[in-house]
Amino acid sequence: MTTVRFKPPRFDIDGDGTAEEFVFQYSDNLNLSHTVRTGYLTGENGSTSTTIDILTDLIGDLTDQDIDRDGRRQSLFTDLGGGTRVVETTGQVVTGDSTHQWGTGDGGTWDATGEDALTKIQLLDEVLTLAEIDSRPADGNYPDGHLATLEVGEFSTGGRWGPLNVVPEQPQGSVNFERDSSTATVDINFVAAASLNIAFDAEKQSGA
Repeated sequence: MTTVRFKPPRFDIDGDGTAEEFVFQYSDNLNLSHTVRTGYLTGENGSTSTTIDILTDLIGDLTDQDIDRDGRRQSLFTDLGGGTRVVETTGQVVTGDSTHQWGTGDGGTWDATGEDALTKIQLLDEVLTLAEIDSRPADGNYPDGHLATLEVGEFSTGGRWGPLNVVPEQPQGSVNFERDSSTATVDINFVAAASLNIAFDAEKQSGA
């Protein structure tokens, strides 16, 4: 069974001096969608047409060859790794499920493993409200950096490509009390993100 395993960055959520580690897992009625939002550096969409002209002229000057564009709405694109990878997930969590960890896993204030569905989505909401999930490097309150990790399918420990560094986009949890109060729907888009740890480490070394 495919399971989503979402780990926010470790951080001191309650101010006790210890960074808590959270894990949120869900697999019931799971729907997944993998998307790449292309983001070309250049493309003929009005504002970049001047850039296209400059590139075309530059290539012509360097190679003495003209770019073959016959005027039939052809664009010249430059990718260079632009755009964004997104994993869209929707699943359900249920009251009493102790199989999937939901929180710290220690049975304390910040753990809802095995509890009711409403408590689960409220805990997730509280953690995501207080967490600062982004590309920033490690600091005193975030010892491993600010990025979260996502494991699902082959993007997992022991999988083909390993876990993804991500930030959550528009996370939502809902319970329909008229239909079934024991089930909550979790809807989160995970956007792949790069860490600034390497850049900051290089800056520290150069300034040493």
